[in-house]
Amino acid sequence: MSNSPAEPGLLKRPMVLSLALLVLASLWMLSGILSAPVPDTQDTQDTQDTQDAQTTGDARDSQDPAATPPDLMRVLVLDSQAQSIERELVVQGQLEPWRQVSLSAETEGRVVALPVDKGAWVEAGTPLVQLAEDDRPAQLARAQAEVAARALELSAAETLGLKGMQARTQIKTAQAALASARAELARLELDIERLVLRAPFAGVVESRAVELGSLVQRGDRVLELIDNARLKAVAQVPQQRIGALALDQPVRIELLDGTQAEGRLSYLSRVADPQTRSFRVEAEIPNPEQQLVGGVSAEVRIRLGTAHGHFLSPAALTLNDQGDMGVQSVDAQDRVAFYPIQLLRSELDGVWVSGLPAQVRIITRGQGFVSEGERVSPVRAAAP
Repeated sequence: MSNSPAEPGLLKRPMVLSLALLVLASLWMLSGILSAPVPDTQDTQDTQDTQDAQTTGDARDSQDPAATPPDLMRVLVLDSQAQSIERELVVQGQLEPWRQVSLSAETEGRVVALPVDKGAWVEAGTPLVQLAEDDRPAQLARAQAEVAARALELSAAETLGLKGMQARTQIKTAQAALASARAELARLELDIERLVLRAPFAGVVESRAVELGSLVQRGDRVLELIDNARLKAVAQVPQQRIGALALDQPVRIELLDGTQAEGRLSYLSRVADPQTRSFRVEAEIPNPEQQLVGGVSAEVRIRLGTAHGHFLSPAALTLNDQGDMGVQSVDAQDRVAFYPIQLLRSELDGVWVSGLPAQVRIITRGQGFVSEGERVSPVRAAAP
């Protein structure tokens, strides 16, 4: 085989194919560019104006909350009107007898009579206990005779003295003997009088420490007498409230069983208790039927005059950030307002408070989820 050189036509054929492919690719790329649509100037301007308008509208909406109102917290409100009420100071106390005394024996002796029973009502001067006389009548007779004898001796001495037959010292001795006899007679008479123990005032025999046959000594406790025709309502008033009280102010008491009675202040202590820094007050409570008893607890309500207030449920009361007790309300712009309040009077189903406007929308439910100045959506509650 001969190694003859390749023909020139065969060498040029691959180069021609490569150049053809390059030209075709270039033409395809140029056809895509040339075929792309030319943007319309007016359409481009309209698109830009639309975007600008949307941006401006969004900015205006963000500045005007009324344009896009947010979701407001709904609260339950109650329209309240101030009313005139009686102001009261309410304190806890107890009822005590107007007078109470423990009677003791003033002489010794054996009990021979008990004219009244325990629990009986007695008038002043009524005999309560009778002691045995024993030999006291005989001692009384002897003392009376001694007085008579000493009186005769003194009379004779004075007669002789007028005649100069009796020394003045003897007359003085006779006078002293007569005075001593009279003193012994008076002692015996008083001792006999003390054999009968009498009621010092009208009242009830509350208890008795002796029975028939009991032997008592001077000073032994015999019985207890109380005067419950009127009672004392006794209470302790805080020092910051004592200045509002005065004698003869009306008082109303209420017992645990609901019994009520009226009275007036009769005593105000002017010295505070050193332990509690409170002041003792007493009110006189008439008890003509003796239906009230002493020693029981009582709620004492002292009237201080009239005031204007609102009646609320305790659930409507709340505290602000400073710890002040008050009420949250809704103003004319539906914004939350806080009012500090003062308690005027408490009832079984609510409290009377002051510090609020004459007319106010009080938040009765939801006050714990809103804050002062916040806009809310109030929903009126039915009147109680």
